[in-house]
Amino acid sequence: MVEGRQRDQWNHTAQLLAMVYNAFRGKGQRALGPVDFHPLVKKPTAAMTLKQLSELGILKSPKQ
Repeated sequence: MVEGRQRDQWNHTAQLLAMVYNAFRGKGQRALGPVDFHPLVKKPTAAMTLKQLSELGILKSPKQ
């Protein structure tokens, strides 16, 4: 019950923040939505490829 109320309050706050931001953003800036301001919404993260992991040194090739 508490989580539902908290989420509802953040939905309202995020909507207001997005509206104020978009009203005063510059010409070159992209419009933001409520999801960009909502701390409880999980944003998708890009998965790293094997090539990127090996470049970072996380994956090590087997010794030959």
